[in-house]
Amino acid sequence: MENYSVHDMSNGVESACLPKKLTVSYVHNASSRPLVYGTIAQSFDKLARQYPDYECYIFKEEEKNYTYASLKYEIDCMSLALLELGFKKNDRLLVALPNCSESAVLTHVASKLGLIKVHVNPDAVACEITSTLTKLECQGIVMVSNDTTTETLREAIPDFNQESSSSIPSLKHIILTGSNISNAHSYNDLMKKGENKKTKEQEEILYKKQESIDPDSPLGIIMTSGSTDEPKPVTLTNFGVLNTILSHLDYFGSSFSHPCGAQVMFHISTGIWTILIMAVNKCTVTIPSLTYNVTSVMQAIDEEKCTSMIVSPIVFRDMLADSQRSNYDFSSLKYVGIGATSVPAKLLRKIETEFGIDRVGQAYGLSESGCLLTMSLHCEDKRRHTSIGQCMPHMELKLVDDNGQIVPIGSQGEIWVRGYSIMSGYYNDPETTAETITNAGWLKTGDLATMDEDGYLFFAGRKKHIIITGTGRNISPIEIEHAIEDHESIDEAQVFSIPDPRLGEIICAFAKLNNGMHCEVDELK
Repeated sequence: MENYSVHDMSNGVESACLPKKLTVSYVHNASSRPLVYGTIAQSFDKLARQYPDYECYIFKEEEKNYTYASLKYEIDCMSLALLELGFKKNDRLLVALPNCSESAVLTHVASKLGLIKVHVNPDAVACEITSTLTKLECQGIVMVSNDTTTETLREAIPDFNQESSSSIPSLKHIILTGSNISNAHSYNDLMKKGENKKTKEQEEILYKKQESIDPDSPLGIIMTSGSTDEPKPVTLTNFGVLNTILSHLDYFGSSFSHPCGAQVMFHISTGIWTILIMAVNKCTVTIPSLTYNVTSVMQAIDEEKCTSMIVSPIVFRDMLADSQRSNYDFSSLKYVGIGATSVPAKLLRKIETEFGIDRVGQAYGLSESGCLLTMSLHCEDKRRHTSIGQCMPHMELKLVDDNGQIVPIGSQGEIWVRGYSIMSGYYNDPETTAETITNAGWLKTGDLATMDEDGYLFFAGRKKHIIITGTGRNISPIEIEHAIEDHESIDEAQVFSIPDPRLGEIICAFAKLNNGMHCEVDELK
């Protein structure tokens, strides 16, 4: 790995290197910071040598804290145990765990050994487990040991009780956290076996194996899907993840000194971007609870003095609705990025006011992009609340029409992006990959936006959700939702189309009132 110093977050905010005024909807945000060619494991080990006693993880519900040294010890022990089981580079390890320390350790182990960690919802049903194991030809699976998951395993793997699986020939090992059952390994027992093997000689073997891992090799697979699509296995590389986190650090600055991982770890936001920050820069990551719980999030921010979060709007909607929130101190929280869906400006302003947060902005990215593509945290107030921000460093972004041609400033187009962080593809699915990534390396997001002359993006919704009426007009549901939500009585709105025999589609809207408020339909027309 390239020789580089620990990242300095003191200044933050690398300014966008954009022309003064744009004439077409294309931006390239050049960066003064070079990309780093290395792996997450190499970066982590360097920090562990420099800051062995610094606390890097706090798992609140588990009541388990890690220093860099204690985490490295567990990573090395589990790595040795998996090597003894026969796991090798590029083997797929399906991990369906809640927000627990074991899941975090296995992410680091994957980078050290060159395994590919497959992130799966711990509540996945048997058919989903079977499909993923089969499609990705996984060599191992890790789950929590309880009655529910045991039954799920028996349904997913019909010959579960036998030494090997004829139904899923690739599967060699089942690993369970908690109590053990027949024909499965106990995670804790494996940790002890690795501990017994941990000698200077074995550590040298691990080091050599780690140094042999190609930074362009896969680190993890995030299972993603649209509202109607089959889950797709997004493959992210060590190089992409490492530089994504460096880019986020450049943008957030010192507020990333203590991030809170508020949401589920099988998604990219917490499972990759947040959980691995401490592998790239000295910091403490707090995970409030095993499963999402708004009280645990508020308690974690208060007690651990968390400084930043990247979350979906539901977290702050839940916090705003919680009658006990006045019992918690949120003054440590400096920056919040909100993504996963378009956020009304009214909600962003309310979050800043109610919680006293310095800056709240919209974040835009998707699993396939590997990183946040745009952020609005450092925009001036009006565009911070109404736009999804400007393009992040090292990335290219353009808006195109149905023929793939760049549209003029102010015209709506599909967001296409290109850069270091883009997924290497959908695992073992070249056809679907080719439909999503062009020969020139542009990722088609399927999302629509407009761009102003300063390079700010204004989200218009999913291309497939655009309502096309018989008059020929293309209508963005999000624009109508935001207009409805501007009414003082409305908390949330949802707009969609319903069939119409004459026009083809007409607009239908649902609106949720704020507590104690009243509104007539005519007021919203």
